[in-house]
Amino acid sequence: MTADIAPERLDKARAYARKADPIMAWLAMTFLVVFTGIVVWTDMPTWLFIACAVVQLLIWIVFVVDLVMRLTFADRKLRWLATHPLDVLAVLWPAFRPLKVLAVIGDRRFRAGAAVAHTSRAVLVAGVILIWVCSVAVLAAERGTSGASIETFGDALWWAFVTIATVGYGDMVPVTMPGRAIGIVLMVVGLALVAVITASVASWFVSNTRGADAEGDLARDTEHRDRIIALEQKIDRLLEAEVRREDSDSKRG
Repeated sequence: MTADIAPERLDKARAYARKADPIMAWLAMTFLVVFTGIVVWTDMPTWLFIACAVVQLLIWIVFVVDLVMRLTFADRKLRWLATHPLDVLAVLWPAFRPLKVLAVIGDRRFRAGAAVAHTSRAVLVAGVILIWVCSVAVLAAERGTSGASIETFGDALWWAFVTIATVGYGDMVPVTMPGRAIGIVLMVVGLALVAVITASVASWFVSNTRGADAEGDLARDTEHRDRIIALEQKIDRLLEAEVRREDSDSKRG
């Protein structure tokens, strides 16, 4: 992540990220709420629709500026763009920004299996946001299309849940190309999220098992050491008794 940023600018990049990330996350959630309102509220008053459109435009401009600011810290800008897909997607659609919570997957604690609860919360939040984003998007793409089975927000939510879980009952199927593309994203990410949780739990279990084995080995080592010490003490007493017996025999002779 930091390989594309020169060391002298790394501190500035991190300081900017610490200040900007919370703001951008709130703006992304605002964008998603506004977009949801536009899609779900079909008879929204014109003045409110225009206000929502202006809010979306302003948020989009802020995200473009944020991406430019982050690029100024990188030496290899094209590589930075390739290694930060969520930042790029957030410019195309700011609602993707909250998915950066999945950055916990690359955390050293996750790889060590020491942050199962933290990782699970991150995956759960990312899953909920992804379902929300894709539900609204597929509804916008499918509603009103000939042969569409997803016509309400409830239909879209149900479809998103069964798709991300890779269940796929087949009662609701997108018929447009954008809708099918969203379905592909949901299926792929759904499998990835399940794999992340499974790997996290397995890593935690292996780590705890190793810890229990290490405690058992330590207890056995301590027991063996105590037995060896006891045997040495017995041998010393026997040798002392033998020496005293020999001394006593020599005096009698």
